[in-house]
Amino acid sequence: MSNPNASEITALARSGSRVQPWHTSTWQSLWLASQVEARPWRSLALVPAGPVSADTMVQIAYSLAHTGMMHLGTPVHVADATRITLAQLVGFSEELEHAKQSGMVLVALSALADNVTSLSLAKSTDSALLCVVLREMSAAEGKQTVERVGKERFLGSALFRSSTKAK
Repeated sequence: MSNPNASEITALARSGSRVQPWHTSTWQSLWLASQVEARPWRSLALVPAGPVSADTMVQIAYSLAHTGMMHLGTPVHVADATRITLAQLVGFSEELEHAKQSGMVLVALSALADNVTSLSLAKSTDSALLCVVLREMSAAEGKQTVERVGKERFLGSALFRSSTKAK
């Protein structure tokens, strides 16, 4: 899902924008690229390559879920795991398994360095997508994240611009 063409970078939705992100070709292309026939999934971890706000990861998850619902005509759930603590991990994992029975689930995670549960949750999903937010993460952080989660778990990566950055 990596896109070598820098002009095709997906931008996060900005408040007040007239076009919802899931109506843009970049989000639609990202959704379709995640639908790999050889690797079907019911749960997809959205793993940030490095530290980023929880709101950014949740916004990515909701935008992608809306895009998926538009495509499939069925619910695509979002599970916000950005602030799950160790004490909450077992209960959250059980809820995630239950949610998978009723449809696809996108799991928004915090960076591995920011939350001890992110690695376990990323490994418990069917597949993962590496989310790289431009100007907020380094290539070294992305490489380390892929190594820790396991290269084989990733469908690919996607680049995003942060909506919280000033122009």
